[in-house]
Amino acid sequence: MRATGAALLAALATVTLLAAPAAADTVGYTGVVSDPDGTPVPNACFALHTSPTAVAAEYCSDADGRYTIPSPTGTADHKVRMHAAGFRTEWWYHAPDHLNADAVYFPQHELIERNVTLDRGSASISGTVTDEYGAAAEATVTIYGEDFSYEAIAYTWDLGAGRYALHNLPPGRYRISVSDNVRGWQWVPGKETRDEATIFTLGDGDAVVADESFLPMGTVEARVTDAVTGMPVRRPCLSVLGTGGNDADACGVDGLVRVPRVRPGFWKLSVGGGASYFGIDETADYHEVTRGQVTRVSFQLEPGAAVTTTVLDAATGQPAQDICVRTVRPRGGGQSARMGSTCAWDDGRLEIGPFRTAETFQLYAYQATNPWEPPAKRYGDQWVTANGGSGDQREALVVTLKPGQTTSIAPIRMDPPGTITGTVRNPAGAVVPGICAYPYAFHPNQGAVTGANCTNSQGRYTIGALGPYRWPIEFTPLASTGYAWQWSGDVADRFSATLTRVTAGGTATMDANLAAGAVLAGKVTDGTGPVDAGYVWTYNARTADIASPSFTNIARDGTFSLRGHRTQDVYVEYANLERGCWYGGPGRNAVPVAVRAGATTTITADMTRTCARAPLVGSQSRAPGALR
Repeated sequence: MRATGAALLAALATVTLLAAPAAADTVGYTGVVSDPDGTPVPNACFALHTSPTAVAAEYCSDADGRYTIPSPTGTADHKVRMHAAGFRTEWWYHAPDHLNADAVYFPQHELIERNVTLDRGSASISGTVTDEYGAAAEATVTIYGEDFSYEAIAYTWDLGAGRYALHNLPPGRYRISVSDNVRGWQWVPGKETRDEATIFTLGDGDAVVADESFLPMGTVEARVTDAVTGMPVRRPCLSVLGTGGNDADACGVDGLVRVPRVRPGFWKLSVGGGASYFGIDETADYHEVTRGQVTRVSFQLEPGAAVTTTVLDAATGQPAQDICVRTVRPRGGGQSARMGSTCAWDDGRLEIGPFRTAETFQLYAYQATNPWEPPAKRYGDQWVTANGGSGDQREALVVTLKPGQTTSIAPIRMDPPGTITGTVRNPAGAVVPGICAYPYAFHPNQGAVTGANCTNSQGRYTIGALGPYRWPIEFTPLASTGYAWQWSGDVADRFSATLTRVTAGGTATMDANLAAGAVLAGKVTDGTGPVDAGYVWTYNARTADIASPSFTNIARDGTFSLRGHRTQDVYVEYANLERGCWYGGPGRNAVPVAVRAGATTTITADMTRTCARAPLVGSQSRAPGALR
């Protein structure tokens, strides 16, 4: 019986639970087995099962019907089968088989008195469940006592071929339901509700056969068009929400999509058109689905800006597996561990969008690897160019999107990977652990990648999975170290960096010698007094890459101190709780500030007098969540 806990004990009037003094050296259960008239039943046996067929031990009642089951040792769960000649076999408590029985709790410190009543009479129900087309179906069959509290289940996959069977049932009247995860519930024979179900009467020795076929499902068909042109959406997708089914979604072609096998009822829908369209996450209205009928709906989707391409193996021309792409601003911002990405389909299709506004970005492609399911073929990272890959962002293709339009670019061709490794030392020549290196401009405020790319106790770092191109490397000490951020070749900016050639399957070397970082300090005012909350960022004046380990917060007295710069010119972005500024002058673009390694440069910034427009080299890169 499927009931458990207090409700179960309340329902089982024939099983009583009585406290008893603990017997010496024995813990477990004891009591008297009797028939419904109260006559003790000798040689009634209790088999302790660890599986449907494995019996760990068996204990039988004596001539007075008294039984004792010592608590088993170990941690295995046990279910108890009770049987005696002339009585119905039952599983503790009042279940017909191992599947429906509860695992029995055995006490560890006392002997519990529990009397048991065995009943006579046994019946069975069996049958075959098929789908709406007559094929064997996997389903759960549940029987319910009509005049008494009883419930038991059977799975058709246990016997196979859609068959089920329940034996050792108490004689009585039952209704039967059939269900699965897609179709939901129905009642035998072919009814929607319990009240409509047939009542099966089982007498002692009866074997009722109750076959059932699943009722037909409904279908939802959607026509999806472009809201501007009226043309069919090339690859529409439709989901029926909240049905509880596993298959209530599908994609179609040429503006038509059908979702079969939908449960009858009233459902909301979700509609999409790929990266080129803004989808409908959930319709406002419910749509009725009826068994055996097609529910027809139509939708118009607003087009967005998008880019499409395919991702291929450069050598074979076949789809490259597990490739994802980040969209990166041509100048400024950088990349980070938590930066979003879009991954290609198994057939190599890659679609990025939709965007509501005009967008300009470059693409950084990499292979997303699952350590438990490693890809059959490895590929190296690349900046996507017009005709291949590169390690230099300056060579990357610039993708410009217009609102409402989809742009197609040449296929992305992935090459095999190689590795860059090296040693990082301080000005005294000692190795420095904990310095992370990246093959691109890094954004420090959106999560770091910590692993082999960060130096170990010997000062060694390793960056694997790089395409066979020339790469710059950025070294990013934390502000607390006092060292400056720098690029390969011990320089301040990416454009001046020494590029390291990577070969497929090979390992190249790029060492680094750190320098003491420059400090940019100052005070921010708002015309009447100090700004008491806000942030300050710095950006390299040539590349617009972030120039130091992070932003810094403005103190209550308006002062700030930002460490970790190599010698360079930087643009300074600062903000209070209301708005942001770039250091310069009103009505002008920002002007660079010179910082020198190992020295402190001081500026005085104001939210009006020195508030300039963004520099021409790139757009500003905000610090998400910095202002609170």
